[in-house]
Amino acid sequence: MIFLEIVLLKFFPQQWIFPVSDWTPQYGVVAYPNREIVNAKAGHFRFVYTTNGHRLRGKWISPETIGTKVLLLGDSNVFGFGVQDEETIDSRFNVLSGSDPHMINLGNGGWSLPQSVRRYLELGCQYAPSAAFLHMAGNDLEDSVYGINWVTYAMPDGSIAVRDIPEIPATGRLRKILPPNGVAYKTLMTSQLALHLKGILNKRVMPGLSRDISSDVIQPDQVAVRHLLENEARYAALLRAFAEQLQLDGVRFFFVVDEPSFYGSEIVRQEAEALVRERLLELHFIHDWFVPGQDLPKSLQGHYFGAEACETLAAKFKELLLPELVNVNQ
Repeated sequence: MIFLEIVLLKFFPQQWIFPVSDWTPQYGVVAYPNREIVNAKAGHFRFVYTTNGHRLRGKWISPETIGTKVLLLGDSNVFGFGVQDEETIDSRFNVLSGSDPHMINLGNGGWSLPQSVRRYLELGCQYAPSAAFLHMAGNDLEDSVYGINWVTYAMPDGSIAVRDIPEIPATGRLRKILPPNGVAYKTLMTSQLALHLKGILNKRVMPGLSRDISSDVIQPDQVAVRHLLENEARYAALLRAFAEQLQLDGVRFFFVVDEPSFYGSEIVRQEAEALVRERLLELHFIHDWFVPGQDLPKSLQGHYFGAEACETLAAKFKELLLPELVNVNQ
């Protein structure tokens, strides 16, 4: 085993993250508080993600802090997987804007719209933000490991309901067997042999999402859903409810998607375009901000936004919020 570990580390290294995400009934996967999370691949890269006591990336900014606040919501791309602390979108935005307004990163790896909405309701609204940016990623409508955890959902009357996840899924129960801070747990999470075996098992046993509605019996109160069309419908309904909530709170809502296809979801596309017509949100496509025909500058770690992309997005977000300052500078 030691020999195999050395061979894999030398010739076929896999990236690892430690500590891996914590689990709470309120959010499902969520970052550990007050930690330096290391994401590394031998001979290729090493990124450090620093979290504060509120499980947010970077230094804690109190809601009582004087000044205008802007929220950044989303998943691992927004949290900043594949970039250092000083290279995240919010870090670069705050440098470019001189911290007025100040951008607060509320993103977290593995999240979709339901967790982002709950984070806003429980924390983000305390900042009395002037605007909120929400990024929709390609895997936001499906999750082959956990399913989307609908910890918030839209009620028939358009209000937003909050609920907890009843139990930790089978894929996360190892941390209940072994202490997450123990040597054995860390070894399993960072061992090259364990990582390769995990990859093989995931390909064989992890179920995909279904599009055949007749094959599933889906309950309205089901927290985790593995049916793509059901997730799309719930996403569209929650997006509308969230947009209406932000309007009531006086928050300017920027909905940011990679491209106009909405990852093949006609349900979400039509709802987003309807919300634009009703002036409940402003819709922007990231691919419009980069050279046509070229991919976004990805990180070495493999995530969509590398340091160069984060810099571009920070500048674009500033331009959307502060066009008069951009015109003066030009």
